[in-house]
Amino acid sequence: MIDRAFGVFLLCVGLYMVYGGISLEVPFSYDPLGPSAFPIGIGALLALLSLFVIAKPGKAHFPDLNTNLKTVLIVVLLFIYQLVFDVLGFLLATALLVFCISRIFKGTTSQALGSGVGVSVVVYGIFSFLLEVPLPMGVIFSKLLGA
Repeated sequence: MIDRAFGVFLLCVGLYMVYGGISLEVPFSYDPLGPSAFPIGIGALLALLSLFVIAKPGKAHFPDLNTNLKTVLIVVLLFIYQLVFDVLGFLLATALLVFCISRIFKGTTSQALGSGVGVSVVVYGIFSFLLEVPLPMGVIFSKLLGA
């Protein structure tokens, strides 16, 4: 029963996204598809997949307390991440976030440190050099470098 109710909720969200995408008006055209293609596509996919949940629900399995606590801790870490992002900068904030999440999932300290540094450097390289999207250096490092 709970799966069908959630499926109906997802169907409503999907249809609302399609409606929002259709009613999206842009004052100028900068892309042949326009910005409405993404919400319409995601909403249609969500609505379609929710029909499978409504038609053939499975038995609901609720996670144990340990999994719920990990989930809450990760949400808190993500909230803290967005608060310190501009102050610490992308590299340090992302490295700390990945380090903490790696430790939550029982990674050793060296594994967590390596994954934190590796993920932050690789993602920074992709955004800065390939996509040419500037990421914040951080207030701390800006003051140290005199920028």
